[in-house]
Amino acid sequence: MKNLMLLTLVLGGLQYGGIAAAKCTNATLQGTVVAAISKTTAGAPGSTMYMESWDGAGHLQYLETDSDGATTFAPYYGTGTYTIAADCVATVYYDGDTTRLWTYYINENGTGYSWINTLNIGVVAAGQTQLISSELLVSSTATTGPCSTATLKGTLAFAVEKTTAGVPQASAGMESYDGAGNLHYEQTDSGGYSTTSYKGTGTYTITSGCVASVYYDGSTTPFVYFVAPNGSAFWWINNQNTGTVAAGKETRVATALIVK
Repeated sequence: MKNLMLLTLVLGGLQYGGIAAAKCTNATLQGTVVAAISKTTAGAPGSTMYMESWDGAGHLQYLETDSDGATTFAPYYGTGTYTIAADCVATVYYDGDTTRLWTYYINENGTGYSWINTLNIGVVAAGQTQLISSELLVSSTATTGPCSTATLKGTLAFAVEKTTAGVPQASAGMESYDGAGNLHYEQTDSGGYSTTSYKGTGTYTITSGCVASVYYDGSTTPFVYFVAPNGSAFWWINNQNTGTVAAGKETRVATALIVK
């Protein structure tokens, strides 16, 4: 018995704090992750939304859109390379620029990563990505994928703090998607001193690559959303160029169409 106890102690000494040390590799993160975040650039508010497909072998492709409230950069594609160390710290370079090193903290189970902007160019940003698919959804050339208009069906909800012309505000609401390109929504906005509630309708399409274009109340300028293939959530930023800066995640709360 004493020998068995001694062996246990020795094995425990080979572990970190009694817990097996992480053993990440490039294959730890394989599939598509997504995030939508608010940030500041030289003190001015902005937002970013992106999807990245990591191939498990050191290469990735991304799709990103950015907005400062007045100007939106339409979704654009890019590439990257990465190395994930055994301690789950990833070194990432985008678009061949080896002078700009990104450091990410990878979830050991491969469900995403945590990051901040360390480029020292005046941008303050931080976020966590979420794995939405084991498939490589992001491709500048692929024409097939798992999503369609039917991907969004049911009721999703959100709550977000934002700014409009630099003034802080907040919004919360629910949206019911019928799986056939139509939606109803209800929303409440607050500026801290007044509150407004309203309802409306919209239409939407979703590409096979899980990018949704949503038109509210007859608008001809779509919101662009990145959608989870199982329809459980989507990520968004405000790209309407009306002075509002906002970013968030909308999560399915019911399979029924609650808002009518």
